[in-house]
Order: sequence, then structure tokens, then C-alpha cells
Amino acid sequence: VHAPYGVAAEFTPAAADPVGPFGAPAGPFVLHVGSHLPRKRIDVLLDAFAAVVGDRPDLSLVQVGPPFGPAAAARVGRLGIGANVVKLAGLTRPQLADLYRRAAAVLVPGFGLPVVEALACGAVVIASDIPVLREVGGGAAVFRPVGDVAAWAGAVRGVLADPAAAPPRAARLSRAAGYSWAAHARVIGEAYLRLAAGG
Repeated sequence: VHAPYGVAAEFTPAAADPVGPFGAPAGPFVLHVGSHLPRKRIDVLLDAFAAVVGDRPDLSLVQVGPPFGPAAAARVGRLGIGANVVKLAGLTRPQLADLYRRAAAVLVPGFGLPVVEALACGAVVIASDIPVLREVGGGAAVFRPVGDVAAWAGAVRGVLADPAAAPPRAARLSRAAGYSWAAHARVIGEAYLRLAAGG
């Protein structure tokens, strides 16, 4: 059966409690959440960010995940963006939700689950145009071709220049509302009932 995962209760458009300081930048930033496996396309993330930060030196990239491996670290150095990259790890869910809410955009250049978490927080999502992410984001996310650095940089520039050009916030929240653990449990429960009934 098709039973999409839900999102944790902390991922909402408004925080229940203040999270306090945890290393997030005070200025504008774009956000990436995930590991550095090849399918995450960290190369595209870093190249697109470097293209944008040349025009927006005040912009940071917040990357939540483990330390960069040698290849990614070397790429950061080669692109000259080290001063604009903020690495965070070991965050609580409320802290991660705070980042989603405050990000100018959440970037998902490779396969990943943060799309629905970000949408649930009301964030603008720019994601790779692949079927699995289309299925999750639908009309609530901005999609760009896999690996097309120029297209990704253009999408980020567009959102920074005119946030209203992204899908409306109401559409983002509505899309995320369809991904709940209650709905997941209901689908699984109904499947077991059908099996028990011999259907």
C-alpha cells in the first residue's frame, strides 16, 4: 500500500516555544538538510550557491548534517565560499524547524525527505525535478532539472528577489497537511483489515 510518512509535531509554521541561540546566522540564508552521499548532489548545491553569493555576499548557506567529506570540503575551498557556509549538526527538532521557518529557501538538489518538513513549516522549497520529489511537493514547490547549476542558481536568485514568485504559503502548508502520521496509520490499519477480511 502507499502510506506516506508523516512529519513530527514540531514542524509547524509557528514555534510553540523559543529555541534560543544555536549557531544559526542572523542574516539571510538558504538551507540544506541531509548527508553528503552522492545522490544528495552536494556538488550542485555548492556550485549553485557560489554562483548566487557572488551577487549576494550577505547570503549564507546553512548545511545541517555531518562534516563535509574531502571532496566537498575541497570544493568549498576551490569556490571560495567557506566564509559563507555554516555547518550545523546535532540539532533538536525545534531548532531544525526554526531553520526551516527562517530560511529564504530550502534546497533539495538530490533525493531527500526534508521537502515535506520544510513545507509544513511554510518554507519555500526548491527541489530537483524527479518523480519522487514531484510526488511529495506537487504544485507547492519550485522544481529545477537535476544537476543544472545555472537553473538552480536562477531559481534561488528569483526567490531572493521576489519571494512572492514561489508557490503561495497557503499552498505549501496545505500540501504538507496531507502528510500526517495519523493518515499513515490509517492507511496501514485499513490494509491489515482488508487482509484479515480476505480482501
